[in-house]
Amino acid sequence: MYGVSGSEHSVSGFEEIFVFKEIEKLVQELVMMSISKCKMEDLPKELVISILLRLPAEDLRRCKGVCKSLYSIITSRPFIEVRRKIRNSYILVKYEDLISSKHVISLLCDETLEVVYTQTILSDTPLMDSMSSKDRVVKVVGCCNGVVCLRRIDMYVLWNPATRDAKIIPDGLYKSNPDKKMFQHREMGFGFDPKNNDYKLVSIQRLFGDNRRPVRPCQQEVEVYSLKAGCWKLLPGIIPTCDIMSAYSVEGCNGGEMISWLVWNEEYGEHVMSFDISNEVFITTPLPPFIIESSSDGNCRNSLMFHNASLALDHYVKDRKNQTETHNIWVLGEYGVKESWTNLFIVGPFKLLGPSISGFWNNNKVLLEVHGGGCRHDLILVDPSIRKIKDLDIHGTSLQVFNYQENLVQINATPPINLF
Repeated sequence: MYGVSGSEHSVSGFEEIFVFKEIEKLVQELVMMSISKCKMEDLPKELVISILLRLPAEDLRRCKGVCKSLYSIITSRPFIEVRRKIRNSYILVKYEDLISSKHVISLLCDETLEVVYTQTILSDTPLMDSMSSKDRVVKVVGCCNGVVCLRRIDMYVLWNPATRDAKIIPDGLYKSNPDKKMFQHREMGFGFDPKNNDYKLVSIQRLFGDNRRPVRPCQQEVEVYSLKAGCWKLLPGIIPTCDIMSAYSVEGCNGGEMISWLVWNEEYGEHVMSFDISNEVFITTPLPPFIIESSSDGNCRNSLMFHNASLALDHYVKDRKNQTETHNIWVLGEYGVKESWTNLFIVGPFKLLGPSISGFWNNNKVLLEVHGGGCRHDLILVDPSIRKIKDLDIHGTSLQVFNYQENLVQINATPPINLF
């Protein structure tokens, strides 16, 4: 594995300052080498690797097209793994730009929340026009381990913003099988399987009758797409009998290892159903009794999100008398254990139909989506303890917020042509 520490491979002190000053110069020299047909062996390999590890993703993408030697280094598994460990995390915000009407993402520095990069969804890929035109609704199904799963109607795409690499996921078994025509798509989830180093898309299909209404009692089946295998497989009989309530799946903690939905059945009432990506099993977690009881009066609503690495529940309560709403944030300690729920803190009260919670940041600060006039929505940061507000300079519609860790993994690992 390529080293990033130790006397043989590290660049520290004065040498590190020198390297950073020489980065741009070296990149230009490497480009010139591709023109003059010089050999990469003319440069010390350790120096090249050390500099490449420090380059932004955009420069690495350009370097891959310089020559076979650089392409081999940048796309190698050891380089990708070391690079992933030393890169900073980001907050990824997907939204529709008000001026261009294009679907874009902005990366916010996880330490300062400053916008460091903005790009059109699927930019520099053949899929950009089909997924980003004005009359298309594009949603992020999930974001984990550097890969984003996008949905437009029934089209699903895996996309790595760092490498500009993208892949269309083929139709699932139900869509391509006439015998399954009465099963219709209900919910999707995207996650990462660390045991098998694999990305997976989970599809829950529900049986409908000739009257186009769901069959009762609810009948659902599950199919899973594996990026490594490049195909779908059916997992019959593993999903508990329940009605899925949430309109959106939630990407799991620790790289998307768990996908969770709010569901309802006779046994537990409203509860959490989670899919373990690695073991391909479902785990049922009842909600705290207080939440179940208070949700029955129609003045409460629950939604799922993540607080740091833990599954969180936003228990939203309306006070119609005072025309206010309050968000009670609960955090789950262990999947499947009802007693592990903890009431963490309260956000609000706000006026009715006020801001919605998009996520959390650093010591219980809250990311809020607020109406900015017309169809415009703004993303702001609120510190509930001191009621301090910060505008994050994100303005648009259809906002979605995710944790993002840059990764150079190749979704379509096909070497470029015309490299010497």
